[in-house]
Amino acid sequence: MTKAKTKSLPKQAVAYVLRQGEGETFNVAGQVVHVLAGREETNGGYGAVVCEATLDRQPIPLHYHEREYDTWFCTRGRLRIWANGKSRILTEGDFAFVPPNDVHSYQSVAPRTQFFGIVAPGGWEGFFGSAGSEWAEPGLPPENHPFDFSRMGMSMQRYGVMRVPEQIYADVSSGDTTDRALPGGRQSYVLQAGYGQRHRLAGHLSTQVLPRSLCDGVTDIRTIEAGQGASMPAIRHVHTHVNLYLLSGTLSLSLNGEAHVLSAGDFANIPAGTAYATQVESGAARWLLSAANGDGLEFWDELGASTEEFTFGPAREENLAQLLKGSVTSDIGVAG
Repeated sequence: MTKAKTKSLPKQAVAYVLRQGEGETFNVAGQVVHVLAGREETNGGYGAVVCEATLDRQPIPLHYHEREYDTWFCTRGRLRIWANGKSRILTEGDFAFVPPNDVHSYQSVAPRTQFFGIVAPGGWEGFFGSAGSEWAEPGLPPENHPFDFSRMGMSMQRYGVMRVPEQIYADVSSGDTTDRALPGGRQSYVLQAGYGQRHRLAGHLSTQVLPRSLCDGVTDIRTIEAGQGASMPAIRHVHTHVNLYLLSGTLSLSLNGEAHVLSAGDFANIPAGTAYATQVESGAARWLLSAANGDGLEFWDELGASTEEFTFGPAREENLAQLLKGSVTSDIGVAG
């Protein structure tokens, strides 16, 4: 039988690329979790994971975290989210955020559901290896696949999963009138696909789904999309750690001068000090950027033009390298 691709993480903050399906992979009660980066790889910034699941018989227990910020970006299927007495269904491109101490849960409600998630600060991603078992098979575990639950309680205690058995699971509501704009302050929220703070810069669209202002500066998450030929010059950050997860299309990524061609589902870890540049190779491409430890991604908002449209604009409309040199964002520099 062909085994699924796995790759151990380097346990240090170095640049690397993982292909779709790679990473430290665990079966956690029937869900397959790929850990793509953790505390050591991100200088403490966050854990980055991709979770895949089939129809869950029941949601995970309602719980909260005392210090971690939790996120879900749905990339396939249907994911039901509970947070602070409300419930929504996420589909492809929808995003959900839960800050510390907010009671939450989730459940796959489609035959195949997948999401990309950041848990910040880093460290909590160790729960999956502690509670689960290594998984190297293609696809998801069959329904009757045995799972050892004996470590689950100990792992929940170790990683601060605070169960709230007295709360009930709220009924689903549409959220159509509330889930199309970022909230005014720190709170749990759902953001429907395509909504967020959008800026156009040099043939790219940046849509911010989690600003640093809503999570005490812990992380910044945004989608970037652009048409064929759109490119970013090589830049680097002094403090900010970045990762890139490609959602669709083909993207050329340079890491310290080493070229990589990414396809959908590929992931890149980009520590502070790493020079990185991108160019869209397919007709269009879309990717997630997540960051911690600094404001290095805020140049997208500072230099870009606010827009409600999904028009990329000319790929080389501005001399972007010159604009970046004049940016007041404290943690960005043009490499070379």
